[in-house]
Amino acid sequence: MKKKSFQIALAAMSCALAAIFMNLGINVSFLIITGYVFGAVSLMLPLAKNFYAGGFLAYLATCLLCLPFGGIGFFYKLFPFIVFFGLHPLINALQLKFKVNKWLSLAIKTVWFDGMLCCTWLLLLAMAGGVELPFAWMNDWIYVIIIVGGTVLFVVYDWVMFRFQKIVNYYVAKLERGRGGSSAPPPEQDSADGIDVFGLDAPQQPEEKNEEENKSGQETGGEDGGENGT
Repeated sequence: MKKKSFQIALAAMSCALAAIFMNLGINVSFLIITGYVFGAVSLMLPLAKNFYAGGFLAYLATCLLCLPFGGIGFFYKLFPFIVFFGLHPLINALQLKFKVNKWLSLAIKTVWFDGMLCCTWLLLLAMAGGVELPFAWMNDWIYVIIIVGGTVLFVVYDWVMFRFQKIVNYYVAKLERGRGGSSAPPPEQDSADGIDVFGLDAPQQPEEKNEEENKSGQETGGEDGGENGT
């Protein structure tokens, strides 16, 4: 029961933070990318405890909370979050849970991301009545530019978001231990083939390092004592 209440609290906090970031992004033009990224990071909180249903419900609630605060009038700004950014952390978590091949997953997610960008461009044209590009030739090559640029951008973005999830996992576990929860560290979330291709884990806490050093010293001392006894 205590564990469940902590998970629900994480989902509620996740929804509140994501809604704040997204509403800022929708209503303040230069913060829209910040809204997408930090909104997505906020939705990682329940996923740190493998609370996938809570993560999905937090995503749905965030989308609904954004609608009355500019999400309808500027729907082309909310659209990328609905169809991609809000769901991406959950998809990454499920990828690791079910150990899906990382290269296959990356290819599928890249197509998903590029498709979202193309649809967003069409929606922007329909709602904004046209967009003036810096160079005339870009109008003829706009979808090629979107797909090529989006593919490169997404590879970097996906790697960064996996790293963010590891950091969130670390601090959520630290928060749970601080409130009297389980002292066990969070389960590792490695890539599908068991190799951590997304960087090193978050650093251990000093207390954990000291405990490991003490255990190592005791084992060494025991071996020395046995050798001396013989």
